[in-house]
Amino acid sequence: MRIATNTISGSALNQIMDLTNSLSTLQNQVSTGQRVSQPSDNPAAVGQLINLQAEQQRLAQYEQNASTALNLSQASTSALTNLKSISDNASEIATTGSSTENATEATAYATQVNQLLEQAVQSANSTLNGTYLFNGTSSPTAPFQVTRDANGNITQIAPLSSGNAPAPIQLSDAASVSPYTSAATNQGLADFLKNLVSLRDALTANDSSAVATVSSSLQTTESTLIDSISQQGAVQSGIQIIQSQQQTSATNLDSLVSKNRDADMAQAMTQLSQAQVAYQAALQSTALIMSKSLIDYL
Repeated sequence: MRIATNTISGSALNQIMDLTNSLSTLQNQVSTGQRVSQPSDNPAAVGQLINLQAEQQRLAQYEQNASTALNLSQASTSALTNLKSISDNASEIATTGSSTENATEATAYATQVNQLLEQAVQSANSTLNGTYLFNGTSSPTAPFQVTRDANGNITQIAPLSSGNAPAPIQLSDAASVSPYTSAATNQGLADFLKNLVSLRDALTANDSSAVATVSSSLQTTESTLIDSISQQGAVQSGIQIIQSQQQTSATNLDSLVSKNRDADMAQAMTQLSQAQVAYQAALQSTALIMSKSLIDYL
């Protein structure tokens, strides 16, 4: 049985086309380092890549959330630590001022406390990226509004603004955290600021008894500050543990994406070399077949 010439040549041309496609795919893998550049290359691998990349995006959002929460908590700790330092200074002045009978000294102490009060209000109204750290609400209003007298001295501290507490920040599918201070802490800060006003006024009046009373109140609000700093430390520790877990998950995801996307360069180069040899051989064979005339097969 003879095989028709057009059948032989058609088969040869089909082989060349298949080899051309294979050669093109391998050349692309070697040049890009990726074995998947379009869905037709490997539909199953592309499906896995889409799922993995979606997981990467979700994890990246959680990592961003964790960073935001950590920054808020650290900023709150910094402000609370500053307020604790102010409280320490105020307590020292109160202890000294309660035993003085010299009006000039008492006035000097009052001036120092007034300066501490201004610093404390500034710290209590601290913001991070436009968010008040101690607001305890979703309101954009500063949490501690002050009233001043004709001389510019603070005479009153307004109560905390009302509103809805900020929603917890989602750190993973199963975990969320609130880096904001509690309502009790925020009220304690308001009480601390009011104590500074009372201490300044008592020293201005050189009222040692009133100074002693405020000194006792300062111990209470200082305990609130210490507890709040400790709470923020626990929040930061929890966030950092989750961040560590996220980094491990991100590394694992990167490895899986690379496994599904990246080409084995050694294998791809070997296959490319083999494909080039096969392609050249196919061209030579096809040229030989196509050069024969019909009379050669009679």
